[in-house]
Amino acid sequence: MATATEPEPKLRGDSAVDPKDASRGPKVRAMFAGIARRYDLLNRIISGGRDQAWRRRTVKMAQLKGTEGVLDVCCGTGDLALMFARHGASRVVASDFTPEMLVLAAAKAAKAGVKLPLLAADALNLPFADAGFDVVSVGYGVRNFQDIDAGLRELARVLKPGGRLAILECTPARGLIGRFANWYINRMVPWLGNKLTGSNDRAYSYLADSIQLFPDAEALKQRLQQAGFTDVRYRKLNLGTMAVHVGTRKV
Repeated sequence: MATATEPEPKLRGDSAVDPKDASRGPKVRAMFAGIARRYDLLNRIISGGRDQAWRRRTVKMAQLKGTEGVLDVCCGTGDLALMFARHGASRVVASDFTPEMLVLAAAKAAKAGVKLPLLAADALNLPFADAGFDVVSVGYGVRNFQDIDAGLRELARVLKPGGRLAILECTPARGLIGRFANWYINRMVPWLGNKLTGSNDRAYSYLADSIQLFPDAEALKQRLQQAGFTDVRYRKLNLGTMAVHVGTRKV
């Protein structure tokens, strides 16, 4: 996140979706629908095969107690939700606002023999009662919220008092690592996306721009605190380009 002493991030300007557009939701949904079929493959390649390890770290930091219900928001193709199910959650529900992703998540859950209720839902207006879950997780989704603060408050709403939120997300990096990461996501990721999906690279330019505009790890911690979470902490991964944040809903 830019500060008073830092320039505003320079964006590519050729993204299919403007990350600054407050009404970009339908465009983001259409973008993810278009890349759903190759989403998992691209994740593995872009991350160097590390994305599943980062999800395992997220589950570990959520500190499951074995009899708890979990809601995985922005579940995509279901990897993080299935990981919670395999690590002892008594019940896992998953939601995403892209139906094409939910179709793939359902097939993956059926193949794994895991019961995974799936719902099409916007993270800013979840169709769940207040205080219904012990744990809420979001993997690579908060960055796509049309309103980050409203989304964090909605996640708090569906958590039980004392429940935990776990967020896995890209985070802007600084220094030499930051310069390399910016080169990678601005140049290599769009090129890989084009080759693997057969589409133009504009969807993957959105990835780069949305990361640059996203709050850094410390700023996201502060926004979680403002949204009603206590004991907020984070752990940076992948040389500081990823972060897992966990926080507890105020009792």
